[in-house]
Order: sequence, then C-alpha cells, then structure tokens
Amino acid sequence: MDSQNTESNYPRSNESNTRGVGWPLISLAAMLWGSDTLLRPIVQKAGLSSSAIVLFEHIVLVLIFLPFLIRHYPEWKKLTLPQWGALAFLGMLGSGLATVLITQAYMSGSPYMAALLQKTQPIFTIILAGIFLKERRKPVFWLFYAGAIVATYLLAFGFSGVHDAFLSPKFSSVCYALGAAAIWGTCTVVGRAISNDVAPTALAGLRFAFAIPFLIGLFIWSGVGSVTFSFTTIVLPMALIILLPDALGMFLYYQGLKRTPASIATLAELAFPATALLIGFGFQGAKFDVGQWTGLILLLSCIHFIQSTKSVRTAASTPVASTV
Repeated sequence: MDSQNTESNYPRSNESNTRGVGWPLISLAAMLWGSDTLLRPIVQKAGLSSSAIVLFEHIVLVLIFLPFLIRHYPEWKKLTLPQWGALAFLGMLGSGLATVLITQAYMSGSPYMAALLQKTQPIFTIILAGIFLKERRKPVFWLFYAGAIVATYLLAFGFSGVHDAFLSPKFSSVCYALGAAAIWGTCTVVGRAISNDVAPTALAGLRFAFAIPFLIGLFIWSGVGSVTFSFTTIVLPMALIILLPDALGMFLYYQGLKRTPASIATLAELAFPATALLIGFGFQGAKFDVGQWTGLILLLSCIHFIQSTKSVRTAASTPVASTV
C-alpha cells in the first residue's frame, strides 16, 4: 500500500541508518506480550469470559491513547480509504478477534503451548510481505529463514514429534492459537504498510478503537461469565495486562515496525514464544530439554544473521519514526 501522505513530518533516511534500530524494539515488545501468559490466566480463573476481558482492556487502552489520538489528528485524518480499511482489519481482527482467540486458547489449554504456537506467524507474514510490500530477499535469507522455522519447531517440541500434541484433548486450544497466529502474522504486513503515515502512538490508539464495536457485539453474544471479583484476581492483573503487554508493548512494536521490514519484524516477534517458554519454565512447571535449548539458541542466531547480512530489503527507503 503506497503512502499518499506527502506532508508527512517523518524525515526519511537511508535504510542502513535505520534498520538496525527497529527489530530490538519489536523483540522487547514481544517479550512484554509473553508476560501475558502469566497474567491473563489469573483473570480467567476469576470467571470472566474471554470477550469480557478483551473488551474491558480495549476500553481502558483507548482512554490511555486518547491524548495521542488528539495530538496526531492532523496526520490520521489524511488517511485514504484503503488505509482506513487496513486500520479496521488491524482493530477488529488483530486487536479484537485474535486477542479473544489467544485468550480462549489460554483458557481451554496450556498458556505455555498456546504462546509457543505463535511461532507459526512467519509462515503467513513472509508470503504476504513479498506479495504486497514487495520486500526483496537475497538467497541467503531463505537459508536463515529455514533455520528459524526449524528452530521454532525445536523450541516447541524438542527432538520429538508433534503427533501426540495434535491428538491431545486440548486440540481446540491449538486451533484457537493457530487462528491468532495467522491473524497476527497478517497484521505485521498490514501494519507495516500504513506505519509510515501515522505516529506509533496514534496508530496503536486507532487500532484499539476499531476493535471496540466488534468486541461489544461479541460480548453481547457471549456474556460476562460467572465472576468472583477481587483486587488480586481481577483488578491488579488486568491493570498489569493493560499497562505492560498492551500499552507499552504496542507502543514499542509500532516504534520498531517503522524501521523494520515485515519479514524481519515477524522473526523478531518470535521473542514472544521464547518469553512464554521462559515463563513456563519458571512459573508453570515446564522443563527445557536439549532440543528446546538448541531451538532457542538457533532461533536467536538466525534472527541475528538475517539482520546483520541485510538479507531482506524494502522496495523503498524506510522512514524514521517521530517522537511521541
């Protein structure tokens, strides 16, 4: 999607001056998203439905980002109709449906396994980035990309097969998690296509706002659930979810995405399942085996080499993000 905002306040720079800054911000955002596997199940155990949890957090997030929406109004009011369509996709599907799906996956199965399944995002993003964003790849990219795919498999299952996982009675959790991964992988491409024209804070606020009508409808259909209200089981964990993985995570993500090709961004996002693995190891009784350690090391190595060899190049120069 070509930018039509010729009055953008974002100065442009050579790709070599900007591409090394973005992916660590995306990785840090993904690490914050990984903390969700520890916090969200606490709220779910209190009885709130998935739609109620996601609707409440989006209402608060819109209020948090409202000052930035007002400040950057001259930018986002110039968006074209296709760009508004992209924002609607990011909001209703990326922030709304995908978050409900991953929340439901946590509820119906293991948060640790549901988060690890987000490693499948690159499968969707790499294909779409080449088609719609015209990102060019050197041959060496595919070598490192194949290594990253192998690494994610090892990170989830070690040296064993996956047959037992897909025959599990928690198969529905796997389906929910894979659905969220497909949507978020697509959102990486869609978000990258419009991130040049709107400040990251405004883009995040618009994304949250577009999700609310969809979530209200889903909430009316599914209800609030049977709730046991308390400060420690609802108020505190919801506050942490909203502030850390939601608000700060999304802000860092769009700051980094403005400087990073989508094909690299989706690999940096694999810090999400890596963080979930660490949380599972430290708090949920999960254990690393030799295969998972191998996968983690291989994954980080592949991300580093894809970045350092500049094996993915955008079709145009990459803009530098503005200040908040």
